[in-house]
Amino acid sequence: MVTRTVGMVAVLLGIALLAQASAKVPQMDGDGFKKELAKRKGKVVVVNLWATWCPPCRAEFPALVKLYNTYRNRGVDVLVISVDDVADEAKVVQFLQQQKARMPAFIKKPGDSERFINAIDRDWPGAIPFTIVFDRNGKPFAKLIGDHTFAQFEATVKKALAKRK
Repeated sequence: MVTRTVGMVAVLLGIALLAQASAKVPQMDGDGFKKELAKRKGKVVVVNLWATWCPPCRAEFPALVKLYNTYRNRGVDVLVISVDDVADEAKVVQFLQQQKARMPAFIKKPGDSERFINAIDRDWPGAIPFTIVFDRNGKPFAKLIGDHTFAQFEATVKKALAKRK
């Protein structure tokens, strides 16, 4: 019985590792960001730039997951974009899985960083975590630098939802 249980655990662990190894995070550049934002017109969109190596990013991530889970059926979408190197995609995938993150997730495509930054926000100083909330018309509503709590994100989202078109 013990041998069978150990064998089953080994098989399940192997399946989980294969699934994790094959998981991918789509790459995003500036044009891709504009397309993703345009697809969500009519919704409040919370965009968070983060990295696995950034302690404040990791600290606030559970609040973003909770925000997505709480508001995804209320006219709000949350997009997370990792600025990790694409060579570290496996770390990004592992972190997203650990967080049970179901929101749309991307990793910054290598290349023209200036175009990427300008597509998101010309005034972004490059600090992470950086969150920008877009109103239902796709216009910037709020910019949040540094880590934030669920309550802070929620208050900003509620104000954006209350804004008239």
